[in-house]
Amino acid sequence: MTGIFQILLAGTQAVPTILADFLVIAGGGAGSSLYGGGGGAGGYREFSAQSFDVGTSYTVTVGGGGAGTSSSSVRGATGSNSVFNTITSAGGGGGGIGDNETALSLGADGGSGGGGGSLGGSSTRAGGAGNTPTQSPSQGNNGGSGSTDGLTYRSGGGGGGAGAVGGNAPDNNGGLGGNGTASSITGTSVTRAGGGGGAVFSGNIGTGGTGGGGNGGKNSTSTAATSGNANTGGGGGGAHSSTTSGSGGSGVVIIKVPDNIGASFSGGVTKSLSTSGGFNIYSVTATSTTSETVTFVPNFTVDFLVVAGGAGGGASVGAGGGGGGYRTSAGTSGGGASAETALSLRVGTAYTVTVGGGGNGGNYQPTNGSNSVLSTITSTGGGLGGAGAGEAAGNGGSGGGSSAGGTAGTGTANQGYGGGTSLASPGTAAGGGGGAGGVGGNNSSGSNGGNGGAGVASTITGSSVSRAGGGGGGGADSAGTATAGGGAGALANANATAGTANTGGGGGGARSWSSGTYKGGNGGSGVVVIKIPDTRTATFSGGVTQSSTTSGGFKIYTV
Repeated sequence: MTGIFQILLAGTQAVPTILADFLVIAGGGAGSSLYGGGGGAGGYREFSAQSFDVGTSYTVTVGGGGAGTSSSSVRGATGSNSVFNTITSAGGGGGGIGDNETALSLGADGGSGGGGGSLGGSSTRAGGAGNTPTQSPSQGNNGGSGSTDGLTYRSGGGGGGAGAVGGNAPDNNGGLGGNGTASSITGTSVTRAGGGGGAVFSGNIGTGGTGGGGNGGKNSTSTAATSGNANTGGGGGGAHSSTTSGSGGSGVVIIKVPDNIGASFSGGVTKSLSTSGGFNIYSVTATSTTSETVTFVPNFTVDFLVVAGGAGGGASVGAGGGGGGYRTSAGTSGGGASAETALSLRVGTAYTVTVGGGGNGGNYQPTNGSNSVLSTITSTGGGLGGAGAGEAAGNGGSGGGSSAGGTAGTGTANQGYGGGTSLASPGTAAGGGGGAGGVGGNNSSGSNGGNGGAGVASTITGSSVSRAGGGGGGGADSAGTATAGGGAGALANANATAGTANTGGGGGGARSWSSGTYKGGNGGSGVVVIKIPDTRTATFSGGVTQSSTTSGGFKIYTV
């Protein structure tokens, strides 16, 4: 049985609000060609402790960098804006073209302004204005101007950065890109939004500003301009002659929320999640449209018990089936493991839930149990009990018992134990299946079947219940017993006992096989138990059979 479940707020409650920090950087501007200016950095805006409503969708857009160019008539493109909610950071201005007496030789305005291009004569071509449109605090700085003697020196101005103005071009050197600004919003200090450097004919190139700015190009050494770094909003470098200028680096939106809050993004968002100091930090690095959104949702811890289906027991000197894998955050897990970390889930998000079926008991060859799943937690189905004249047992959550000297199955680490062994001679009894709490019993003497391995007790429902015991092995003189939902083994000419439903117990092994009449027991089906605060409620898809109880301020759902 497989379905989905969602957890919702219970009853009528006020919409909670959260405080978030965020950083919004736009795409950087491109440099220009013909000894052009460097591109300006994308606008840089950072805010702390801003209020947002949980469950409300907010717009998020990451601006691309402006495209570089080799054209003598097209200025380097301005970067695109980045947006989070009501905050817009403006794209960086493109650098001005060299050897051009029109306004195209001026650096473009933007979040930070582009550097001016070089120009013959005594005129200086100014860089573009930063912090355009005007914001407080400022989102960027002005670009530097190009050289005053473009015919001789041909050097472009540096693009403005978030932390400093772009450098004016000395006569024989390209202007330096303005430095960016450092932020520790991710938990470590990172500098972003540096301006692009200006191009030069034969002097020193204008290097990009710290924080992702691209370097300018140089004609005498055929040094190409470089682009601004992705997701920094750095400006692109200006290019020498008619070579291609550097493109601006794409922007980024970084959102920092308490670690009990998650963020759900629309389908066109590329993002990553990191954690630091009790916060979730979401870095949005690309958006496919300008209508993408983010919605904040509460995270909370959920205790769980996930037990897989037990395996079927074998026949004809049949061994007990292994119990289903046993994983829990509320007490001891299978295989002697400690409790696992509780799940952190979000309100309104759909999660997979699957209850594994028990394996079939065979009149000869049985089958493994099926896995059970809750979100990211998977418990492995029990391993089948050995059958016939030493047929190998199955591995699983807990392993199946050995038949007539065959190989016993192994358990899965932190879920269960291996099955019991058996004697090849006289070969008239089999081992017990492994359980979540212990190894299956061995057929260590004569014709006595091994007992099923112990299960594990849990109080997650409010009372103590043992589950995932192994099935007992069949025997000619005595059959193996079982506990915690495991099925008992059988003597000659009798069917073995099935594992108990919703315990993940392994089926018992049958001693005899008479024309398919006597069979090993089926494994018991698994179970998934979910424990959440009683301020929440869970809803399930139509294919899920579940019941609920309340205990000690919690709702307990048993699937």
